[in-house]
Amino acid sequence: MKFYRGTFICLILILALGIYPSAALAEENSDSGTVITAIDVQPFVETREMLPGDVAPDPGWPDEAYQNDAITTTSVFSPRLTAPTADNDYYYAKNIFYLGGYGMPNCTAYAWGRAYEILGSKPNLSNGNANQFWGYNLNSGAYPYGTTPKVGAILCWDGNSYGHVAVVEKIEGNKVTVSESSWSGSYFYTTTFTAGSENSVSVGGFQGYIYIADFDTEPEPSPDTTPPTISNAQITDVNDEGFTITCQVTDTDSGIASVLFPTWTDANGQDDIVWHRATINGNTASYRVLYSQHHNELGTYTVHAYAYDGAGNTSATALNVSAQKSITCSYQTHVQDYGWQPWKSNGELSGTSGESKRLEAIEIRVDNKGYDLGIEYRTHIQNIGWQDWKHDGEISGTSKQGLRLEAIEVRLTGTDATRYDVYYRVHAENIGWLDWAKNGGSSGTEGFGYRLEAIEVMVVPAGSSAPGATMRAFQSNK
Repeated sequence: MKFYRGTFICLILILALGIYPSAALAEENSDSGTVITAIDVQPFVETREMLPGDVAPDPGWPDEAYQNDAITTTSVFSPRLTAPTADNDYYYAKNIFYLGGYGMPNCTAYAWGRAYEILGSKPNLSNGNANQFWGYNLNSGAYPYGTTPKVGAILCWDGNSYGHVAVVEKIEGNKVTVSESSWSGSYFYTTTFTAGSENSVSVGGFQGYIYIADFDTEPEPSPDTTPPTISNAQITDVNDEGFTITCQVTDTDSGIASVLFPTWTDANGQDDIVWHRATINGNTASYRVLYSQHHNELGTYTVHAYAYDGAGNTSATALNVSAQKSITCSYQTHVQDYGWQPWKSNGELSGTSGESKRLEAIEIRVDNKGYDLGIEYRTHIQNIGWQDWKHDGEISGTSKQGLRLEAIEVRLTGTDATRYDVYYRVHAENIGWLDWAKNGGSSGTEGFGYRLEAIEVMVVPAGSSAPGATMRAFQSNK
């Protein structure tokens, strides 16, 4: 009875420790001298076990995409003896195993992420199960290997159908400490064993060590840790085919190595993300993005600019642009003594300059490119005041009455009107060009008896920069 009761209590304790892991739990095997310590157990992150034959898909990003803001180039090894947190890109956001659904706790996700963290760049390791790491490295010839432990090395076993991998963090005399993770064990733990006893540790079937890098024991003098500078990032030349991204990039210490512009649309998450590699000319980085590279989607595009220097430091900034079809706005004016002038469009001058001729009427229309989009406008007329709204090519003003236009208001109509802004400005008697008005604002004068002599109108994607100053578009003497 005492034996069964003791066994029952032990089982209860084991279950309790499995369900509620402590911050530090050590168990020593007196036969082999192996010490296993679970440290900093993390909250559960949804993942699944990596089974034999499973492969984590590679997202196909360029190597520069795996660089992190905090990366510095160094040959000094820094051991990891505490668990990585969920905001650590090496183990999560940029870890191919995590992205494929095989995140920690899994030994492969941890070892790949730790190698990534050590190297500061994407490791050339297997994206299959743990028992594939050794053979993959032999076939690829990516890294040297052997049976002697070294800090930073990947330790490989194939003692069962899954295998296991861990990373060497410390070597003190003949004692080797490795960090690891396990689907059936802890999120993160360390194991200390005697060099030469690898075959009796973990799942057995010791294969060897993969030496992903060599490390010095003394720190390097004064590494370059200053990230490059990004300035004047902007999006220009937005049209029906695409847009252009430009920015200024400088780095006085190591120089600019590359600039990437990851770009995607708001629609359907990041299913269309492309890491565009910029062309660098002097200090200017640029790239022409085509909608055809992003499923021909219109709407809001998010753009990030990443600059990398020769030492691996990086900086980033974010932009966005509203990608719309280019709308042509056409207009013609009726001018004193001349009559109707030819149609003008997209900011061209309609009317006269330096001739003191009044505008008497105007017609405005848009080519809506299939959008539910129209335009309406009204004019302030001598002796009449504000006329009713006219729309889509109708005449606003008077004919054969010799009455001058003094002001105008223009606005877009239809369910797609919010996609665009309409800007317009007028040339007024005794004043000259007034500033730009927008989306129904008044442009011109009231109460002075000044004639309008010319006008310019344009339709641009919503949120675009104004074509000029906007402070003084209308003057009233009332």
